[in-house]
Amino acid sequence: MKVLWIGTNLLMPVLILFMAFATWIGYIAEDIRDSYDLKWAALGLVTAGYMIHFSKKTIGLVMIGAGIVIWVLL
Repeated sequence: MKVLWIGTNLLMPVLILFMAFATWIGYIAEDIRDSYDLKWAALGLVTAGYMIHFSKKTIGLVMIGAGIVIWVLL
């Protein structure tokens, strides 16, 4: 669990910035924008999970994992 905690703290800011940039570029390039609104919501879930995982680790990690899966599947 400690390795997951350290990895989350180090990699999540980079992953959130990457996901935001990829969503923004896709939003500009694509004509179908409804799915990108849902991608922004999934990115918000990841960001909220990242903030929550400092106080409640398990809930935050579940939110991060669910947000990333939703973002990838969209």
